[in-house]
Amino acid sequence: MEKAYKKINKDLSDSILESIYSNDPFFFEKLVVDLLLKMGYGEFREDAGFRTPATNDEGLDGIINQDKLGLDKIGIQAKRYDESHKISRPALQSFAGALLGKGLNRGVFITTSSFTNNAVEFVENQSNLTITLIDGEELASLMIEYDLGVSTTKTYNIKQIDNDYFSL
Repeated sequence: MEKAYKKINKDLSDSILESIYSNDPFFFEKLVVDLLLKMGYGEFREDAGFRTPATNDEGLDGIINQDKLGLDKIGIQAKRYDESHKISRPALQSFAGALLGKGLNRGVFITTSSFTNNAVEFVENQSNLTITLIDGEELASLMIEYDLGVSTTKTYNIKQIDNDYFSL
């Protein structure tokens, strides 16, 4: 059962990424904000997360307000690339600059592809910034976990013996 479950989720993950690729980049930016809100970031109010304007976004695709007053914010970068186009260090350096330019010290960079080793090392070596990287595989997994863009078709309850009941 476990093996079949993993196979179903892998196929679903592939379908999620294909569906993302079939939409435009602005849909992907909205999806990323929706996912972070579903995950509980900025859950205190409806307007906690928003996409930045399509043009002149100053290097950020969205912002999540972490608190009611909007004092603690997370910058978002969303890149919809095919798996052959890995995100490299210069893209992360640019994102770090955009965060600093907006006075932010935390960000999430989400892509449908993956990150080069140099990009990951750059993020790990930041002392003034916290940047979380989410690749396509993790993105699809989070969408499944938080029920974004997916629906449950069937549920199976697997039972086991209740030894406490029988030991009376």
